[in-house]
Order: sequence, then C-alpha cells, then structure tokens
Amino acid sequence: MTYLGLDIGSSAVKAAVVTDGKIQKLVMEPLPENLVRDGRILSPEAMSDVLREIVRKHHISARRCALALPSETAMTRRIAMPYMTVDQLAVNLPYEFHDYIQGDKDLYFYDYAVVGTEEDEDGQPKTLELLASAVTKEEIAACRQMLGKAGLKLTTAVPECMAYRNLLRRYEQDHPGEHPAEYCVIDLGHEAIRMHVFRGSVYEATRLVDIGGRDLDGAIADHMDVDPHVAASYRMNNYEDAQLLPECMELYNRAAVEVLRAIHFYGFNTPDSDLRDVYLCGGGAQMEPLTRTLRSQLELTVHDICELMPEGGELLYPAAVGAALQ
Repeated sequence: MTYLGLDIGSSAVKAAVVTDGKIQKLVMEPLPENLVRDGRILSPEAMSDVLREIVRKHHISARRCALALPSETAMTRRIAMPYMTVDQLAVNLPYEFHDYIQGDKDLYFYDYAVVGTEEDEDGQPKTLELLASAVTKEEIAACRQMLGKAGLKLTTAVPECMAYRNLLRRYEQDHPGEHPAEYCVIDLGHEAIRMHVFRGSVYEATRLVDIGGRDLDGAIADHMDVDPHVAASYRMNNYEDAQLLPECMELYNRAAVEVLRAIHFYGFNTPDSDLRDVYLCGGGAQMEPLTRTLRSQLELTVHDICELMPEGGELLYPAAVGAALQ
C-alpha cells in the first residue's frame, strides 16, 4: 500500500511517498509567509493550490494521504482510567479532555491506544493506561476538503508525536534488542523547538522551547540590514558566514540551555528515567553551528533522526514519513 505523508509546517510542506514501509520519494516546497501561523492554515484554498502544484511538479501518483497534525490542533495526553469495555471507553474518554477542549465535547473526534494495564491483587485488570488524542471535527473536515481540492484523499490523520511514534515502532521492529530504552526527538523548527520524549515507542511528553529559525532570521536581518526574507536565504546558505554572527551564536547557546533545562525537568518528574539519546531533525538540524552547540552542551548522545528512519530518510522529513508508516 502506498501513502503520501504530509507534514505542513510554518515555512514549508514536506511530503513523503512511502510504499509498504519503504521511502519512494521525498519532496519539499516552501510556503508563502503567513500561510501557516501557530500550526493553523490561514487559507485552505491557497494551501490546496500549493499541494496540487507539489503533486504536479513532482509527478506524485499516490492519492491516499496521511497527514501529520501539529500539537496546536491535535491534543495528545497520557491518561489512566479504570478498566472498562471499548463501548464504555467511547462514552468516558471525552471527559478526560474536559479541561483542554473548548465548546461541546461532541464537536471532537477522539482516539486512543492502550499503553498498558494494571492488575489488582487477584490478577484482574484494574486500570488502563492510555495514550489518547482529540481533534475537532471541524479541523478534520477542513483538512479533508483542502486535500480533496488538491486531488488527494485524506486516509488518516495522526498527531505529530504519533508520527514520530510510528518511526520508533518501525525502528524497534527492525532492530530488536538493539535500540535505546528512551528517545527524545528534537525538532529544530522555524517557529520553535519541539521536544518529544518516548519510552521505547510509547509517547511520554512534549516540551516547547520558544526559539526557532525565525528568530535567527530576525537577528541576521538586523545585523546585516536586510529584509527578513533575504536574511532567511542568508541563513540557509550561510552567506558570508551568517550562521556564525555573534547574535546567532547567542541564540544557539540560549536554545541549548533551554533544551537542557527541559530535559532536566523531565528527569526530575520521571525519577526512573534513563534518557541518554536525543535525535535532531528539522531545518535547524542542517545548521552546523547550532548542532555543534547542542552536541557540546547537552549531557546526552546526540544523533541525527536519519538513524531512526527507513533507508533514504532525511532530516526534514521524519513527521511526513512517520505519518505514512501504517
């Protein structure tokens, strides 16, 4: 089965054609400024045009689409509930999101995966440990319509953290007994740094560091007296060593401090944690001064996300590939 995995970020669309777990094609197209803001697509019609052009330009024949949903639109929680039937879960699960959703609970789709069960002293199941997600029906309908206008069919939509989970699950299946006990996937994105922590292939938590490529572009623009769009090009191409400007180096160090603080916070709240490995992805992972700073300051082993991906995987595409791994 072939799927087109899509990761729609704030600055670019990443697409992955995956057939039976094997990567066939990876493509990326930049997005106009402010088409996506804070994880939300501001003009679905314009995004349909972008997607249609990607399909045409790169000769993509796959129509079944697997979409990675950003954390701003899809909520994911680890929860524990009394042991109950599937029908009872369908009734009770929405109430677990009571403090996180807006409006009526019936306006949302809910899904879950059983992480584990706890038994009582008689060996009977007592508690269910779940990984649960919620997304508005309106959001899914809008995504389905947007993709439909681009000639694509929304087959599945997964929270971004679950796309990474799919990668880890496939990696552990292919490397039994040869994988870390815990992972931290660090997405060095345009708007922010997102850190997703997993125990095995089980999602634990996400932490946000509010520093991204956009901040670097602003620093370069101010120093070199150019437009932020030009500064972005300077950064990506390291024009005149723009990545080594003092203002950028300061941001790298700030980012490393905040990432390390988030890791320590996770360890403090999870005393039995044995997190030793972090995996870098996203546009920032292509910037050697930033990755060098992280490698020197983090108290962990730093890898590229490509180590966890199927053959042919690249730094920018883990969420797109993970979404397409069914």
